[in-house]
Amino acid sequence: MSAAEEPTTLASTIRNLDAQSLSRLLTLRPDLANPTPRDLAEVSSRASTHASINAAISSLDRWRLSLLTALAALGDLSLAELADALCQGWPATPEAIQADVVDGISDLLDMALVLEDSGRLHVIQIVTTHLPGYPAGLAPVSVTPMDIDKVTERLAQVDPKARSVLERLVWSPTGHVPNACRSVTPATATTPVETALAHRLLRPLDDNTVILPREVALVLRGNRLFTEQPSPAPPPWPEPRQTTLVNRAGLGTALEAVSAMSALLEAVERHDCALLASGGIAKRDARIVLSRVAPEDDAWVYLALAAAGGFIGADGRSWLPTPLADRWRTDSLWGQWVSLRDAWRSIPQLPGNLNNTLDASAPATARAWRRLVHRELRTAEPGTPIKAEVVANRIRWRQPGTTVNDALIEAVLDECRVLGMVALDASTDLIDARTCTDMPERTDDVILQSDLTAVAPGPLTPDTAADLALLADRESTGIAGVRRFNRASLRRALDAGWTGERVRQWWAKHSLGDVPQGLLVLLDDVVRDYGRVSVAAAGALLEVDDPAAVEAILRSSLATDAGLRRVGPQVLVAQAEPEQVLARLRQLGMSPVARDAHGDVFSTPPPPRGKVEAPASPAPQTNPVELAASLLDNRGRGFSDRRQLIAQLHQAQQNGTWMHIERVVDDGTSVRQTVRIMAVAAGAVRCGIRGGGGVAIVPVSRITSCQPA
Repeated sequence: MSAAEEPTTLASTIRNLDAQSLSRLLTLRPDLANPTPRDLAEVSSRASTHASINAAISSLDRWRLSLLTALAALGDLSLAELADALCQGWPATPEAIQADVVDGISDLLDMALVLEDSGRLHVIQIVTTHLPGYPAGLAPVSVTPMDIDKVTERLAQVDPKARSVLERLVWSPTGHVPNACRSVTPATATTPVETALAHRLLRPLDDNTVILPREVALVLRGNRLFTEQPSPAPPPWPEPRQTTLVNRAGLGTALEAVSAMSALLEAVERHDCALLASGGIAKRDARIVLSRVAPEDDAWVYLALAAAGGFIGADGRSWLPTPLADRWRTDSLWGQWVSLRDAWRSIPQLPGNLNNTLDASAPATARAWRRLVHRELRTAEPGTPIKAEVVANRIRWRQPGTTVNDALIEAVLDECRVLGMVALDASTDLIDARTCTDMPERTDDVILQSDLTAVAPGPLTPDTAADLALLADRESTGIAGVRRFNRASLRRALDAGWTGERVRQWWAKHSLGDVPQGLLVLLDDVVRDYGRVSVAAAGALLEVDDPAAVEAILRSSLATDAGLRRVGPQVLVAQAEPEQVLARLRQLGMSPVARDAHGDVFSTPPPPRGKVEAPASPAPQTNPVELAASLLDNRGRGFSDRRQLIAQLHQAQQNGTWMHIERVVDDGTSVRQTVRIMAVAAGAVRCGIRGGGGVAIVPVSRITSCQPA
């Protein structure tokens, strides 16, 4: 048979693709390219597997799925006939949807789900097995179908009850009826079902099942293929409004999100968040930390972001900031926010279910929902009003096999509002922005106030923010956060190696006005008390330069708890470790310093950091263009050897020899087996598998290599 006379099959179609078409096939159906196939034969074999067909159909939007279903239901059609069939019973005209039909069918042809032969389109047989049992709810064509006039005439002859039975089967053509094959005439019919059977408006399928003939269903439907007219586009977005105002509101919220994450990381570092045996964080600890970040509902979002982004991790005992959090703090404002957006897409918990302990179940669909919504929001112009119902309907159109929960979509949108991607119930330009020129400049100035607080007039530079976090405790969140200086915070700076003079210089350098006198007085008091008691390693050795302080320590509960005893006029020895003694002395209101074994004062060591597992690197994806070129270069090793392969199989059958074959199975993967060829016929091989594997029937098209054992 010449190439011109060769029937159009999936194998012949893929064999005859040019480089551009093959590249597009591999792009639209990536499972065909990963793992890398060796030749076009393997591509064809994979393309006909159930796993690959199911993946391809699942990727179709409602319009393309409707086109595929219509072709499967009606049989071979031309483009014009398909457009006409879709418009039957609806006000739309074939001319109005012709271009959309062409575009949709072009994609189905490119995906090798539909083939074209002499201007007629038909669905590949294996594809129909993945569609509903009766595509478009239509029964197969009757052996002796009635014409429309005859159907209309007989419908007019039956009573309303019989017609009601028929209408219940219009979109699902089969029904259970005992003794469906009974002999009945219009004169002997006593029930609505018998009346319908007598007039051939129903037909028995087997002893217990009746089926509504295709021609009857189409008349009852008004020739409509679907309950709703298929739309080539998703439900439209509302018209944008107040774009500038919405974008400004979104930017403000984004900056607040960055500030809130900074507050969360600081709170996690300061508070001991115990690691549960299950791997989560205790709710009590979580609520203490989150109370310093944002209102409760939003605060849980930040905790989920911190975990998903790798900003917090466990060290075996507690939750701590990670080295990634340290790098995040030094990033630009825009870089910080983009990191939060990326982390949001990776949150493993379901939307609306974040008030848990980080060890809650994490279904695979959780990330999918956020990415679905994000992808949909990217199609809306900034300023477009966003409603959960519209987003849900667009997702239903884009992924018709997906069950969409409107409440789940609303929960995702709430998270988008926390990050500023949605503001004033409209989309912002932050959804898909790669850069942002409107981000404010960082400042290293603060406003020092007489009530011992510092106000940041805007986002602070990383160094300034770190210094201020050390010197003062956070009192409020937000872009213009408020921090308060107190004895504990200043002592914390001294423990970190700062001196009183360095604190004064920092205030003078960063204050927008004069340093309040109250701050200077507070600093002098802290510096004066700092170091009156020193602790050295002995168990612990306390050196106290104030006799009154010695007596106060000996009278306190610390004397008993730490096993204190006097070894000199102003020297005490404790049985507890120096860290414990330091903590207890501070609880007593003192400001001790720590000394090493040589008596030298040492600063507080760097804070510990949690560990986060590095995300697994995604498997490298094959470039479709390069793969297509490679496969076409090696075309001769594939299909052109098919006749040789069949001859080889026949010879192996005659000789009774064992053969090593490689074939593609239903999941798209390749397997190698040793077999004895029993029969070769009708494009398939019947073979016995060595090692007690039984007998298998293998399509020749799925055999990618064959050689003697």
